[in-house]
Amino acid sequence: MSEYLKKFKSIFVVEDGTKMQPQPKVENKARAEPFPVNVAQETVAQQGKTTEKFVEILSAALEKQNQTGFDYLEFRQALKNLAKMPMDESTRFQSAYAMAQTMGVTAPLLVESAKGYLEILQGEQTRFNEAHAQQRSRLIGNREEEIKQLELQIKQKTEQIELLSKQIEEHKQHTENIRKEVGESTVKIENTRADFETTYETVAGQIKEDLAKMQQYLQS
Repeated sequence: MSEYLKKFKSIFVVEDGTKMQPQPKVENKARAEPFPVNVAQETVAQQGKTTEKFVEILSAALEKQNQTGFDYLEFRQALKNLAKMPMDESTRFQSAYAMAQTMGVTAPLLVESAKGYLEILQGEQTRFNEAHAQQRSRLIGNREEEIKQLELQIKQKTEQIELLSKQIEEHKQHTENIRKEVGESTVKIENTRADFETTYETVAGQIKEDLAKMQQYLQS
């Protein structure tokens, strides 16, 4: 990094190395939506922080468009220099503006200059958001769709398991019922057989007994 860019970047960075604190985002409660809960919860970045990398990128973008002469960037540098002096904020701004006036710069020109640099930053933001969206689509988009498909398959297979488990329990119950019916029928059939055999032996025995007596008593 060139010495000029380092000096330029220092306008937006505190000299002790502490980065600028990010401005709090205004939450739009009317459009806020709850984060969806799913099987594989996505890791979501929390409150961002000002980093050396992006300060350098944005500073370089501003440096390329730096106007000749005294404008907002020089005004900000003057404010930073005056911050070392024992004076309140209002006095610092008025002192820096007095310096600007000696160079023929008016308050409207400073405001217009600041707005111009803000537009440059907004252009960088637009480019970053476009690159971010492309990267997110490339690295995350397809994976999110894959997660949805897997979650659907998990749901379907879970339902199938539940159905099969229910059918297995029904089959077990049916098996027990059949086993009970078979046992009862077996007892009934064997009892019937036993009754028949006993009755047969009784009747047949009587006939056999009569035959024996007939042979004994009725011989000519």
